[in-house]
Amino acid sequence: MNMEPRQKKKRLAYYITDHGLGHAVRSLEVIYSLLMQTHELEVIVVSTLPEFIVRSNLQFSLAMRRKRLDIGLVQKDSIRFDLPATLEALRSLYDHKEVLLAEEIEFLQTENIQAIVCDIPFLPFAAASRCGIPAIGIGNFTWDWIYEGYASSNARWMPLVSWIRECYQGCNLFLQLPMHGDCSACPTIRSVPLVARPAERKPEETRQILGLPSEKKTYLVSFSALELNQEAQERVQDISNAVFLHKSPLNFRFNNRICLDNFDISYSDAVAAADGVITKPGYGIVADCLVHGVPVIYTDRGSFPEYSILVKEMEKHLGSVYLSSENLYAGRWESAVRQLESQPLRNPAIVNNGAQICAEEILNLLLPMGAPPHIPSQ
Repeated sequence: MNMEPRQKKKRLAYYITDHGLGHAVRSLEVIYSLLMQTHELEVIVVSTLPEFIVRSNLQFSLAMRRKRLDIGLVQKDSIRFDLPATLEALRSLYDHKEVLLAEEIEFLQTENIQAIVCDIPFLPFAAASRCGIPAIGIGNFTWDWIYEGYASSNARWMPLVSWIRECYQGCNLFLQLPMHGDCSACPTIRSVPLVARPAERKPEETRQILGLPSEKKTYLVSFSALELNQEAQERVQDISNAVFLHKSPLNFRFNNRICLDNFDISYSDAVAAADGVITKPGYGIVADCLVHGVPVIYTDRGSFPEYSILVKEMEKHLGSVYLSSENLYAGRWESAVRQLESQPLRNPAIVNNGAQICAEEILNLLLPMGAPPHIPSQ
């Protein structure tokens, strides 16, 4: 009888920034692909993301450690952010870096973590380097590139940028997504395809579930926060032959809207079923629109370097119309809606198996050569 002890699962810590849901959604796609490819892995998510985001994107629960190790940008709302507050928060993080680093080293060692993945907090790379374990980054930018763009008007950013770059030096492999900025702070970069959520239902099925009339155009309003006063909501309500979809925490009161919270459909299903999406350009929603060929009405995002890259890709592959933030908040959407309706539909051919490719790259570092992958039953 073979009395050899059963091999323990490999343990992976997956750090996810809470700056924007796009990072979370694509990370959860990669985690899902990881766990579908092998039984030999346990994933611990390290983030302050709301747990409902995890539950709504996966069919199973994950171990979570609530810890924030990056700042991103301090937001005033979905569109506007506070640069002075961001700088001060980042400075505070820097002032406490040795304590935070010691805590992460203790976590990695105590929990027997054998590798980390970051999308895209920087401090964990320094901790992994000191522990001598592999560290992988996934993203379409690194924070030093974002913050460096603000240094020309305020030199206080530069010491922080230098520190962040030092942390990213501990990244053994950076999996660079399409629509990317400068990620050269990471020594080794490998390009991977788009990571995006595939729709689970055909658009016709989703529209039937939502009770959408065939003669009306449907627009998904995709923001985490958007306050419209009564006058603005009345203007939206006056747009004829249009239905607007939204999810909480958006709280609209106009009659020609449907709240998706009342239906058991995924967000990617809603994107695929829409005639257009009204949003600010962020990686997650732009990726969803590219994969499903859904045109976009997009608004301002302030001084954020990623913005122009995403807009360029939208205009290259999709029907797209710009709507100023002033008109967005005023509910003056009709002109943009009619302009989008007049554009021909485009069906871009976008390779979107990035989650599978990223998972394979991670497993190559974690699992021994020749270990059989787990093939899920059909």
